[in-house]
Amino acid sequence: MTEAQDAWDTLLEAGFLHAVRDAHEATTRIVLGSLSRSAGFKERSFGYTSFDVLESQLDKAFGLDGDSGGGPLAGRVVRDNLNGSPGWRLGNYRILLKRHEFGAVDAIRWDKSSPTKQAVSRQEFAEDPQLALDLGVAPAPAGPVTLVVAHSATDAPIETELFIGRPRYNADAGPPWHWRRPITAETLGPDPRQVTERTMPLWSDDDDVVPLRLRARADGTAAEAAR
Repeated sequence: MTEAQDAWDTLLEAGFLHAVRDAHEATTRIVLGSLSRSAGFKERSFGYTSFDVLESQLDKAFGLDGDSGGGPLAGRVVRDNLNGSPGWRLGNYRILLKRHEFGAVDAIRWDKSSPTKQAVSRQEFAEDPQLALDLGVAPAPAGPVTLVVAHSATDAPIETELFIGRPRYNADAGPPWHWRRPITAETLGPDPRQVTERTMPLWSDDDDVVPLRLRARADGTAAEAAR
């Protein structure tokens, strides 16, 4: 079994990926409902706010915020930050976050990201070993396999993108992923955290309806919004 399939199966069967998707949708609703370009907020404002809110929503989804239960994932998912970068761990897989420009998940330049993201992208990958370039960046310490959840959203129109994958150090201007998969309702299927299919909408009756149109990817040029 490939690493991609093992990681996907492990995180999917536990409901981890469903929790990530729910947290991202909640984040999109909260951020886009709170910030508006007409009020003066810019793309950078959305980027930083989304990153912070998604961190909080993931803690809530995993029962790590000291307030919510976390459901069946409580006690199975732990915080596992890396050099101050927010991270969560289930089994042998640690997940970090990366916000990207919408439509440009394949244009991420890890060699221009933070030292932590550079180190993560240089993890040894047995299925496609790459040459280690001596750029003075220490590799990630031995331990869990660190994957990245890449997330993005637009407000006009409202669309979201969410992926999980193994980053590839691409100082050679090559592809930024050894592998990546979209996290959508179609790829996830039934939620294992629930006995029955969810029937309630994500929004409460008190909220304005914020329709989300999921898109696996789109073409475009990237400029990273979060490092």
